[in-house]
Amino acid sequence: MPKLFFLLFCLCWITIIAHAEEPATRAATLPRTDQGLDATLWIQTSVEHDVACVQAYRLATTQATHALKDACWTAAVEQSDGYAQLPPAVILDLDETVLNNAEFMSRLVQHDTSWNEDLWNQWVREKKSTAVPGVKDFLRHLEQNEIAIFFITNRDIQLETPTVENLSAVLGRQITKSQVLCQNEKPDWTWNKTSRRAFVARCHRILLLLGDDFNDFTYQGKLSARERITQGERYQEYWGRRWILLPNPVYGDWEKALYHYDSGLPNSKKLRLKFDALNTGEE
Repeated sequence: MPKLFFLLFCLCWITIIAHAEEPATRAATLPRTDQGLDATLWIQTSVEHDVACVQAYRLATTQATHALKDACWTAAVEQSDGYAQLPPAVILDLDETVLNNAEFMSRLVQHDTSWNEDLWNQWVREKKSTAVPGVKDFLRHLEQNEIAIFFITNRDIQLETPTVENLSAVLGRQITKSQVLCQNEKPDWTWNKTSRRAFVARCHRILLLLGDDFNDFTYQGKLSARERITQGERYQEYWGRRWILLPNPVYGDWEKALYHYDSGLPNSKKLRLKFDALNTGEE
């Protein structure tokens, strides 16, 4: 009997210790920050995200119809004259405009890590991006009206094949490599999309531009957050008419501006700079 009591005593203590350590173990597995958590969940779980995208594409459909009838209409600031008789085209960004990468963002949040090229390249080659709500109907409308479709993306040319295959699969139509203008495809096709818009504009009248970042519409460079807002106000006649913006609260130049475009900063420093950018209205 003494041995039995001793064994029971030991078992009770092991159970108590295990439960006492459980909260600490769980806490250790939680993310060190919540960067991207709410924004990613908003994209994945909210009806508001899907409705915002559908609204944007319905507006784009209406505007494309108007633009098609007006030979003087162009959405590209790179297109100044001699375009009235050119065949019409629309230019779209890819990520978070046509392709939804929320599952990739979720992986970053769960692993408490930042974007890096290796992880991104792996994701693109998995070809698991889904279609942004509303985009399929919009592209169908363009095809029915014989409006050419081009995608200008800062995905690297090395990712062109899986990108085209992913696009074709999720959009339900054959997308060709000639429609997808990747970064580094030509020597002057850099992160700045201006040269690629100009390339399309040489042979097409650009009816609309669609994207989720200001630089999808006109190159802004590395402006501060305040300067970006000021520049955005200069183009009021374009927004919602020639330029259609899709929602992306997770990443973009809006975020980079907060930490001065220095991606090499430690996450703790980036987070501090983001906190410093909050405006509480208090003195």
